[in-house]
Amino acid sequence: MFEYLKKHPDKLRLVNQMGFGALSHLQDNNLDQQMLKQIYDRFDVHDNTIYSDATAVKITTRKIGDALVLCSTGTAYETRVVRKKMSQEDKETHKFWQGKTTVTLTELVQTTPLDIEDNRKLFMRAFMLFIQKAFLLPNSTATIVPTALTTTFDLETTSKRNWALLVHDFLIQELKKAKQTNSAAIHGCVYALMIIYFHETQFGENSNEVETRKP
Repeated sequence: MFEYLKKHPDKLRLVNQMGFGALSHLQDNNLDQQMLKQIYDRFDVHDNTIYSDATAVKITTRKIGDALVLCSTGTAYETRVVRKKMSQEDKETHKFWQGKTTVTLTELVQTTPLDIEDNRKLFMRAFMLFIQKAFLLPNSTATIVPTALTTTFDLETTSKRNWALLVHDFLIQELKKAKQTNSAAIHGCVYALMIIYFHETQFGENSNEVETRKP
């Protein structure tokens, strides 16, 4: 998707304004499955910490925000849809996007022009849901998770919303679910786990590096 956006600077500029531009620097297909399995096995769901022989790496909202360069402050999105609190416009938005798949979202992102405000909003909503389905809140189903739908309501505060908290809560929820069911499939943004773990073992308090810096 970002290879496509780099060829369309007007759309990439809007993605940057929305707060997702840094994700374009992440390498594709770079998850070491064996290492991920070790991290998962050592993850303690009671205190959200990865324990290894050398250190203990706690997974927090701030660290996820640093790792993915996402906003980790501000107001969090509603994690469930409460229809009684929704405006008529929100209800229509919810109905339109409900059940959309990655294929549909990809097509909308790539084919929607930014010529008028309505199309601009359509693009923004399509990309927000795409990046959540493909990377931030991935799950085992073909459609987006209900949690993602509430992020499409208020477009004015997109870059200031606490995306890191949304990613953190979903990831921890999925890790706990996998532990409880002894599932081999791990959903949620496991890429963030890898970044945080490698960063802290190399640059954290227990490392040999003098400088402590953000990932």
